[in-house]
Amino acid sequence: MMKNDDQRGFDQLFEMYHKKIYFFCIKNGLNDEDSQEIVQEVFVKFWGSRKNLDPSKNIQSYLYTIAKNTMLDEFKRRIKQKAAEDYQLRLLQPENHTQNSVNYNELQEIIAETLRNLPEKRRLVFELSRYRGFSNKEIAIEMGISVKTVEAHLTLALQSFRTVFKRAEIIGITGLLYSVFCI
Repeated sequence: MMKNDDQRGFDQLFEMYHKKIYFFCIKNGLNDEDSQEIVQEVFVKFWGSRKNLDPSKNIQSYLYTIAKNTMLDEFKRRIKQKAAEDYQLRLLQPENHTQNSVNYNELQEIIAETLRNLPEKRRLVFELSRYRGFSNKEIAIEMGISVKTVEAHLTLALQSFRTVFKRAEIIGITGLLYSVFCI
């Protein structure tokens, strides 16, 4: 029905799912205004792809997939924007490049040493999560372990990093470390 530009059918679909998609966005951390924009974008994308719809596929799943991907795109855009703003602010501040380089190299060595000291499975779980961006479920499937085991490995790995960072008195860059290892 959508392939034939059925506006009434589309309106019914919108009425049926727009609130669900809105609350899905809210649940995933967006505010009211951003959630409303995502909902609008989801249905614009849906309408734009209506000619390619497979009638045997679940429309609700398709809408949620569009919503998830649109939110991820928005989050990526925000991260890039924040990184650009931070970079511009750093350009305005005088820096001690030699000290920064020494600190960076020291931090890299501490991270590498901590990773080497983790048990093999814990290290692999951590690397898949933090370096390759796998979800806990994807890691569980990849390694043939439960999601709870993945969560336990990550918790223990993060505790190891926190302990090492405290011992090394790397307090000044706690925010950076938190964002890299704890998100």
